[in-house]
Amino acid sequence: MSWSRNTHGVLLWKLEQHVAQFFIVQNSEVMTGLLEVKNTMSSLQIAELTGKAHSNVMRDIRNILEQLEDRGAFNFELTSYIDKSNRESPCYQLTKKDCLLLASGYDANLRAKIINRWEELETRELSRKELALMVIQAEEEKERLLLENNHLSETVNLQTEELQKAAPKVNYYDTHLQSVNTLTTTQVAKEIGMNAEKLNSKLKELGIQYKQSDQWLLKAPYDRWGMHDVRTNIFTSERGNTHTNTYTVWTQRGRRFIIALYENDWDVKKAIKQIKGEMNSAA
Repeated sequence: MSWSRNTHGVLLWKLEQHVAQFFIVQNSEVMTGLLEVKNTMSSLQIAELTGKAHSNVMRDIRNILEQLEDRGAFNFELTSYIDKSNRESPCYQLTKKDCLLLASGYDANLRAKIINRWEELETRELSRKELALMVIQAEEEKERLLLENNHLSETVNLQTEELQKAAPKVNYYDTHLQSVNTLTTTQVAKEIGMNAEKLNSKLKELGIQYKQSDQWLLKAPYDRWGMHDVRTNIFTSERGNTHTNTYTVWTQRGRRFIIALYENDWDVKKAIKQIKGEMNSAA
């Protein structure tokens, strides 16, 4: 007789979770779950699988139990199910070892059916364990990335502090090293026996430059001749506030132009003619 799953309310294949262990590592707040699944097969399932009557399977199991000297090495868990008459009837839950012992008394075809079904069960069990392992590995990877991210954040913070400490030195080199090939108005004025104030006034008078927001700027077309550059000085006040000061500096070409102006009695046309070749190449 074939037994129906729906009629008897019995799953053909029953996977029982016997052990579910969770290890909590409080310091790192990581939970690792290890799920061990133990497969069993009921006497009802064996009856349906082999085509034997359930009563005969029960009889075979009882015979084995009567003959066993070491029953502690096997499971053969006695349990119950609700039969088609809605009565509670006995049945057994068998482990793989139990099933193989029972099948040893059956013919080769029946043994093959039981063994093949156990392979299916073990494949399912392996998939569950692999999934549990993936969960564990994902948690471990999450923790590793968290630690790595914390370390990276600490490194970035440290580098930021170092950059902030180095900022004044960087500003110094930006201000002073960039001006190696440029000269301030004071420096150029000194070469021709003037001071910066008088030189700036003279250049303004000649229409070469004008003043805007406390900074001297060249007028066109002089601003396109490569005679000047702009520098920004960053400094800290006594109150600790950061300020900037932008000013014009002279390139070597600009320096020679001013000297040519001085040598030609501040005649712009003569000064331009004196350095005409260089001016033409810059225009």
